[in-house]
Amino acid sequence: MGGIYDWFLNYLATTPADQLGVDILKYFAWFPIFAVLVWGFIELWLDAKQGQYWAKLEWDLLAVTIPQDAVQTPKGMMNFFNNLSGSKSAITWKEKWFWGKFQAYFTFEIVSNGGQIQYYIRCVKKYRDLVEASLYAQYPEAQIVEVKDYVDLIPNDFPNEEYDCFGTELSLSKDAMFPVRRYEDFEHVGEKDLRFKDPILPMLEMMGKMRPGEHYWIQLLIIGPDSQDWRKESLKWMRKMYGIEEKKKKGLIESSVGWIPGGVLSQITGVEIGADAESAGDDFRMWKMTPSEQDTLKAVNEKSKEIGWTSKIRMVYCAKKEVFRKGTIASMTKGMFAQYDSGMNKFSLTGNVTTKDDYFWQEWQMPGKQRKIVSRYKNRLITGGTTPYILSSSELATLWHFPPADARTPVLTSLGARMAEAPQELGFALDENSILPNIERASSDVAGSLPVMIEPVEEFVPESPTPTAPTGEPRAVTEQITVPEPVTESEVDKVLAPDQPTFQAGMPAPLPPGLDISDVEVSDSGTPGNIPV
Repeated sequence: MGGIYDWFLNYLATTPADQLGVDILKYFAWFPIFAVLVWGFIELWLDAKQGQYWAKLEWDLLAVTIPQDAVQTPKGMMNFFNNLSGSKSAITWKEKWFWGKFQAYFTFEIVSNGGQIQYYIRCVKKYRDLVEASLYAQYPEAQIVEVKDYVDLIPNDFPNEEYDCFGTELSLSKDAMFPVRRYEDFEHVGEKDLRFKDPILPMLEMMGKMRPGEHYWIQLLIIGPDSQDWRKESLKWMRKMYGIEEKKKKGLIESSVGWIPGGVLSQITGVEIGADAESAGDDFRMWKMTPSEQDTLKAVNEKSKEIGWTSKIRMVYCAKKEVFRKGTIASMTKGMFAQYDSGMNKFSLTGNVTTKDDYFWQEWQMPGKQRKIVSRYKNRLITGGTTPYILSSSELATLWHFPPADARTPVLTSLGARMAEAPQELGFALDENSILPNIERASSDVAGSLPVMIEPVEEFVPESPTPTAPTGEPRAVTEQITVPEPVTESEVDKVLAPDQPTFQAGMPAPLPPGLDISDVEVSDSGTPGNIPV
């Protein structure tokens, strides 16, 4: 090793600078090109395998509805997202590179079609039980129903003769280690009961302003990361803020041949370069932090303790051209997500994805952007467009949760009453029976709520028997049956009380039985003598 090192030093000392550059390009320039080609091939292979795995998945779209008087908080939604982390699986090398398997994939959507708002959850079929159990654990009154997908309400191709479209994806302004504003920050500290100023209410109210023919959809996509290594970056940043400098460890390449570039630069500049050049830490750095830096340090530390999800937020607004209002919707979208600005991080519209036509070259790209944003929404793709980022469970709960009962917006689709489970002793219908026996005896109100399960029963009208002779032949009927006329109310009163006069409206009320004062003289100060005591 010493002979190679001496030869290298002699080579540096005797070789001109221009010849040195040519030799470096000749012997080392191919390596980065080869590395890029290998990396590109690996990514294409993995993308193709994951596409095949994606095509085999079966999905369920669940509509979630909550009773108006149900008690719900973002804290319960945070627990829900933490429970979903149980879907994480240890993917082996073979499963990833040969089968294309990836972690569990969920989408959470808030949809407004003509002002009617509905919450949706889309998941792989095998995780449906996990989703329902986790949601029922936090919201026992919830109603979860599998429904048909709604995405076909808008067209796929643009420009369109009937519809116009505006869409975008949101990105973070800073690194994902810095949190956005979370639900704890929306509590009004000045009030006695610390009322929660729900940030989702302005969003629902704005979505409730949609008119017939307008569709405003918000989509939150999450996928569990293979590991929580994003916390290492947070820890590294926090140690730097405290003035703790870590010595860089040498890797395998750096220990073998990686010292050559650093050695060349050190010989040329005379300055030590590489892992051996350690920077001294500032022992008093933590005492020099400003209050804003201290708050940021605390917030980063809190987020690093939570479960992180690879996330993306997408929005699509599509409406008929006669009611299309792009400027208003763009301002609404910016305002809805501006309230999550924590001073450390915020959401912003991604420029290269947003369907803008402010300049003439953007008009050329407009139809292609519209088709792409609609296609990504309908297929629930987390790839393409904005680079995904890490959001913690509390951040997800702040963005997607049910509003509290005391602040329920009237435009939200909700249940008028709570739903109860069927008794355990009810049992199940047999395979050969489509419904349970005697279900036609259900009350009219229940039958009205189950039009699909219960068929209407025709009213039974008895038939009058035909009189027959002993021989079996029909016997002629000589007597004519007369139907009595209906009895009037006055006749009924006479039968019940024949001695009592018939009273009519405007007459004085009748006296009680046994009381008759018609022949008794009554003075101004006296009382009748025949009043029963």
